[in-house]
Amino acid sequence: RLQGVTSVSSDDSGDAKTLLSFKDGSKVTTSLLIGADGINSKVRNYVTNPKTTTSTEPQEEYIPTYTGVTCLMGCANVPRIRGICFPSSATTKCHACYYPTRAPRQRRTVTSDGNDDPAEHEMVFQIYFPSPIERPDTWRTLTSEEAKEECSDLAKRLRADGWDEQFLQPLESPTLTGVLRVGLRSREGLDCWHVSGGGGSSGNDDKESLGHAVLLGDAAHPPVPYIGQGAMMAMEDAGTLSILLAHYCPIAKRDVTEDCKGGCQLTTLDLAHFSKAMSVYESLRLSRTKAILGSSVALGKTQQKRAESKLYNAWREMSIKAQVWAYGTLPVMKPGAAFDYRAVVEEALLEEEKEG
Repeated sequence: RLQGVTSVSSDDSGDAKTLLSFKDGSKVTTSLLIGADGINSKVRNYVTNPKTTTSTEPQEEYIPTYTGVTCLMGCANVPRIRGICFPSSATTKCHACYYPTRAPRQRRTVTSDGNDDPAEHEMVFQIYFPSPIERPDTWRTLTSEEAKEECSDLAKRLRADGWDEQFLQPLESPTLTGVLRVGLRSREGLDCWHVSGGGGSSGNDDKESLGHAVLLGDAAHPPVPYIGQGAMMAMEDAGTLSILLAHYCPIAKRDVTEDCKGGCQLTTLDLAHFSKAMSVYESLRLSRTKAILGSSVALGKTQQKRAESKLYNAWREMSIKAQVWAYGTLPVMKPGAAFDYRAVVEEALLEEEKEG
């Protein structure tokens, strides 16, 4: 497990390296560090405040903020409802998201009574509760017995609130699995996702050379999960970054080392134009991730407001129905799916080539 990142002095090549220190005491150096280590990113700490091994100042730790919301999630083999659904409860003050992740094939399997085989279906549920008191000791994957008891009790409460049985079926299904209770945390997205050889987000270009590093995914822009676009944004980041590194930082050499069993091939990139690659990377990704993940925050707020106000909920129900009728889904969901990151990168590189 990664504990911290610092920059080490330049080697014979004149390039600084990043030094990764792990919990077991081991250390690794690299010429380019890609931080995809999630919301609790240690690489992010380095990017926002890069330190060298000779620095006497401690590495600052940035802890994500608890949002005041706890989520119970899991899945079960039950028939799909109709696609993604967003029920809410004015009594229990919770709201939820249900969506199918598996549906019957065209040539589906049926049981002896003529019904679809339950194994042909899978439904995921995420139920959000306002929980002002932070309880990280309770945030974990539940055992099968704990999951059965907690979900059964929750189903009884929601049934008393008047929830439709289709939303309670996954909670009471014998196929219930993967139940997790977790508190939602957040961090502000960064405006700079990298450290170049001469400095990074702290703007210390006049200081000694620093090891190269760049962030992607939750390490750079951790989302709240209300529109389910976090993983997609990370994949877009990774795809965009890989194309830009291939374009601006081609492979300089390959070496074979016997340090690992069977030998390993070490690839060295030419990082002379790393800063340019990062400028394009951030110009393409910053505005998009802020817009998409900002929409997730907004949707979460409207869902909680539905659970707290019957009048607002009635208006929101009509609004959702109108949007689905007009667009086939909530428009907030579309920008995430209808996007070709490769085409966007290629267009940016073509524009740069035209400008000379």
